Amino acid sequence: MNSSLVIGYRHTGIIVKDMAKSLHFYRDILGLLVIQDYYDDSPYINKITGLTNANVHMIKLKAEDGTVTELLEYLNHPTELIQQEIINVGVCHICYRVKNANDAYRRLLSKNIPLISKPELSSEKIGRAFFALDPNGIRIELVEIFD
Repeated sequence: MNSSLVIGYRHTGIIVKDMAKSLHFYRDILGLLVIQDYYDDSPYINKITGLTNANVHMIKLKAEDGTVTELLEYLNHPTELIQQEIINVGVCHICYRVKNANDAYRRLLSKNIPLISKPELSSEKIGRAFFALDPNGIRIELVEIFD
């Protein structure tokens, strides 16, 4: 009998300051496909978040492999952008696979996306990766895995 509590991975949720800018980054620049775009102010969303009078705009986007990224903007509970060092405890980045790291780097550079590093060969020599920042200052790792 398998005693694992977790049976799979569903999605990554990102709280955003500006949905339009975030959607542009994830959909138009990274190329993720919008699969849901909706608002929720139901008792359900208030109960599971522990908020009162929450009104959330949610957009779910899917990558080619089926993984999902969810953008959430709390319309009546505005948030502020925070600076978080990569060494702080907590989620420090999101990683997406790309076909070619050098091509991805050039594409983001041409779109004036803030880049933290250039594509580098991994220490175990199985891929090439670099970091960029989304409109909320979230670190996005883009990695090419050699087959």
